[in-house]
Amino acid sequence: MIYIHNKIAHFTQWKKNELIIKNTISKIIKINPKKLTNKLKVGDVSNWDSLAQINIYLNLKKKFNKEISIEKLSKIRSIKDWIKLFS
Repeated sequence: MIYIHNKIAHFTQWKKNELIIKNTISKIIKINPKKLTNKLKVGDVSNWDSLAQINIYLNLKKKFNKEISIEKLSKIRSIKDWIKLFS
């Protein structure tokens, strides 16, 4: 029973993190959060360029208190990638 409870708690936290990440990205690239999908990629939205990527990282770093290596950052191409790194 404890195992199931832990899985539910982990899933709930993951969904909260996903919402925080999507809201952060939507504010930076100026798009309605409801229009964001996990498959949306850099370049799909005109405001989502390399400068936006840096702003997204700096905002998420501050919110989650988590550093990401330059190597991993350079591989981020989609919302799904951001969620994987910060959840």
